[in-house]
Amino acid sequence: MSNFKGSKSWRLILLFSVFALVVVACGGDTAEEEVAEEAPETTAAPATTAAAAEEPAPSGPDGVYKMAIFSDPQSQNFWNYLDTNNDVWTAYVMSGQSVSLYGISYPNYQLVTSSASELVETSTDNGDGTWSYTVPLTEGFEWSDGTAVTANDWAWTFKTVKDLALIGSWNSVWPVGSDEVQGVVDVVAVDDYTVKVTFNYDAGLSGWQYGAALAPALSETYWGQYATDRETLLAAPADNAPVASGFVYDKLEQGAFYTWAYDPNTMYYGGTTTIYPGGTEFSWDNGKAPAIDVSFGDTSGESFSYENGPFVGTVEFTLYSDQDAAYLAFQNGEVDFVLNPLGLKRNLYDQLSREPGVELVSNFSNGMRYMAFNMRIFPGSDKAFRQSVGCIVDKEFVINNVLQGVAINMDGQMPAALTAWVAPVTGVLADCDGLSAEERWNKSVEILQAGGWTASDWGSHPGGADRAIAPTGLKGPGGETPPSDMLLYAPGPGYDPIRSTFSLFIADWMQQLGFDVVARPTGFSVIVDKVFTPENCKDWYFYMLGWGLGSFPDHPEAFFASYNDTCEGGYNTPGYNNAEFDALAAEFKAAKKVSDAQAISKKMEALLFDDMPYLVLVTTPILEVYRDNVSFPFTDVLSGLTGTGSGYPSNVKVNK
Repeated sequence: MSNFKGSKSWRLILLFSVFALVVVACGGDTAEEEVAEEAPETTAAPATTAAAAEEPAPSGPDGVYKMAIFSDPQSQNFWNYLDTNNDVWTAYVMSGQSVSLYGISYPNYQLVTSSASELVETSTDNGDGTWSYTVPLTEGFEWSDGTAVTANDWAWTFKTVKDLALIGSWNSVWPVGSDEVQGVVDVVAVDDYTVKVTFNYDAGLSGWQYGAALAPALSETYWGQYATDRETLLAAPADNAPVASGFVYDKLEQGAFYTWAYDPNTMYYGGTTTIYPGGTEFSWDNGKAPAIDVSFGDTSGESFSYENGPFVGTVEFTLYSDQDAAYLAFQNGEVDFVLNPLGLKRNLYDQLSREPGVELVSNFSNGMRYMAFNMRIFPGSDKAFRQSVGCIVDKEFVINNVLQGVAINMDGQMPAALTAWVAPVTGVLADCDGLSAEERWNKSVEILQAGGWTASDWGSHPGGADRAIAPTGLKGPGGETPPSDMLLYAPGPGYDPIRSTFSLFIADWMQQLGFDVVARPTGFSVIVDKVFTPENCKDWYFYMLGWGLGSFPDHPEAFFASYNDTCEGGYNTPGYNNAEFDALAAEFKAAKKVSDAQAISKKMEALLFDDMPYLVLVTTPILEVYRDNVSFPFTDVLSGLTGTGSGYPSNVKVNK
């Protein structure tokens, strides 16, 4: 999948709230609203309570929390991670090198403060076409090197992103505004503990609370020496970079394993978090960090509380060749948990359910798998072509007859669990729903013909389950002949059998329409490098990846607004460019009420159903397992333990 979680909210996750100060509510871990599919979002909230004020930080808890990964992280440098190596695997092993103003508490997805001392939700009109949010910070937080976390870190981070023209997720988490693009135009330190963030528009939920307020700030004291140019900064060593968490890097062996070690001098430990359906409370007073006793949202009704860690001295990430090898290690007791943004395969989940000492977890997914068309080059540039492919692809057939129901059909951008955000399906997906294979083929041919395509022979379909006799001599509306040997890149069966299977069927269906398309199994990171790198933005035809989404569903703007084109370093891999969509995206970014954002989002979805830059495929339940020697503060959470907290290393307890 990819990383978007960070999501701003998914941001990409996305990628995003990988910028957490302490994350007590979120587990104190970082991970994010991709790029590509596995993009989990992590967040953090100012820590919490419990430990007595006079109690010193523990010299070091005992125990090792062992997690498996099955793709090699690309970097330990946070700048590099969000710039060009923003895949989920890099996010999982990224130490807490950043802080943020706000955070998201899980499992209730409540907006909370992190470094900020209060939620500031009203902007000031500066009278010159700009609007500002002025936010007080909690005084007393420090980086692990003993330097203070101050407003200067935010001002310097934004200036670095802007001056060095950083790309990738930086364009989403700190979108730099210009005369052509809405975004942040300035971040200043009013004083050491007051940050002022200024936009060139009146930013709403998407741009502020779930945007810049979740964006990362890094230590100027350490990173400033490397910020002379982009290349130097991205190549800078990160193993000794200061963190704002309970763990620092320990051993880093590329291609083998990565470990974090508990920092005996940390101030980020202890406290109590209380979770309500619509609210969160923090109580934190460990005698070393600033004392905090705050609440957010509706703190009424049933609740549960948990103590915050860290409770282990070492967090160990071991690299395995693929999912099967990782879960074999789990089955053999070598690891406690497998970090898997895709979730466990159903057959293996059922098998492991019969193993002694194994606990099972099933949650709804907050993500999607999709196929993208490159709209910058022919034939992906032709709407009739994209619609004909969207029509002939029978997702329900693959799901029910081939995948045995392990996936769930997903037509639009919004997970079904977000019922108020889901738009009715329209366009060719609605027109072709329920048609037989023959009817789908005929309808797809009609779409091509109506779109100005010609053929020397349009072929025919024999009916039933037989393959069609493909058209020959196809030419586009301008008389252009489709290229031969067009590749559809998708992860192989060892990484994701769902996308691998879909790629074979979709390539065959396109062949039945007369297009020379071949499914090409390709490593996840290879696909990410190919389709998310500006210099390669015209060097592919089709690919399949996925997204892990975030706490606020603003991802359509990031994925499809023309100003987020991947050729310019953004997440719009198809190169979608629709002025009407861009206008709606601007309205969405300015929406200050959730109901308004939902209505605008549905209008955006209607355009995407018609233009089809993505063919959204499926989502899946997130199936996870863990050994019974570990315990989590909770296990029932949308997107699972991997997607929200990267296994929650700061809050997990291990009993050997």
